Amino acid sequence: MSSEVKVRETQIIAELYDVENYQVLDDPELMKETLRKLADTVGEKEVHVHVHEFEPYGVSGFLMLKDGYVAIHTWPEHRYATMNVVGFKESWAWQVYKKAVVLFKPGKQNAIEVKSGLETT
Repeated sequence: MSSEVKVRETQIIAELYDVENYQVLDDPELMKETLRKLADTVGEKEVHVHVHEFEPYGVSGFLMLKDGYVAIHTWPEHRYATMNVVGFKESWAWQVYKKAVVLFKPGKQNAIEVKSGLETT
């Protein structure tokens, strides 16, 4: 008996270092604007955008789209952010991640891919 696993989602787990646009890492309104710009850049209308501001600094942002979502958590004092991009369509997550990198402009980045799925017969 053979079975195969059908990929249901792809997750990009990334770190962004030395972010050039570091102001966005500590400003909830700028983060909302940037996440909405990301949605426009990938040609989707956002389903939901939420940003939470931390004290004394930093924000976490969430962008829900039709084909996936983006979550970002920031440490502006280090010009550093972590990002998760989850896509429900083939190659979507990488496409969105690459466009996010253009918007945030990290000096250095690190990213891995995790695929998950369901076993089918």
